[in-house]
Amino acid sequence: MEAGTLARAWDEFDAYLFDIDGTLLNCTDAVHYFAFNDALSAIAGRPLTIDGVVAHGNVDVGILREAFALAYIPENLWRPRLPEILARMCCFVSERQQDLCISVLPGVREVLEYLRSRGAVLGTATGNLERIGTIKLNRVELLDLFNFGSWSDACETRAEVFRHAAAKARDLARGHKTICVIGDTPADIQAARANDLKVIAVSTGIFTHERLAAHNPDLVVHSLTELMQQVSQPSTPVAK
Repeated sequence: MEAGTLARAWDEFDAYLFDIDGTLLNCTDAVHYFAFNDALSAIAGRPLTIDGVVAHGNVDVGILREAFALAYIPENLWRPRLPEILARMCCFVSERQQDLCISVLPGVREVLEYLRSRGAVLGTATGNLERIGTIKLNRVELLDLFNFGSWSDACETRAEVFRHAAAKARDLARGHKTICVIGDTPADIQAARANDLKVIAVSTGIFTHERLAAHNPDLVVHSLTELMQQVSQPSTPVAK
């Protein structure tokens, strides 16, 4: 664990915003990937994939936009049909959710339950569409640990997702404003910074500990288990 500029102990914030893929979960299936490809191909009228698009740290709408651009599909062709595209993706994943292969990453359940016991507000801030993200969390029984979700259905950048999530967190925390983001990509760090939020980076995704540290998060850990190793006192509620 490397300390940065966290103004308080990691477990003393009023609210926490968690990324999903690579932070909470590891998905070893390709259901979400094929949902993109199916929707892209349906609109283009020919086979398309998201190959060549940077997906990690992106948002679903952003991935679609970049994939269409790589395939030279003009925006005026797909943009008016975006609601149809998103609905098709969600139906694709929903119909195949039994094929999802998802595991909870180390320390995740313990951290979520511990923070809830302290009275913290927990939310998601993710590039997943709401229906897809909730399916993933529900499959591993994490969904009920969150107070709310912020999704990418109406957002095309991660910073925008985080802005909406922070606003919801402040409302639920009754005006208290200490919020911490936990994510696994440089994009999570950048989006947190864009919203003046503290950020803990965790190297359980595709980015190494060293690469994440180079982006100057407030804290960087190898897994969320390291956070729980710092808990030496019985849990006490966060002061409101």
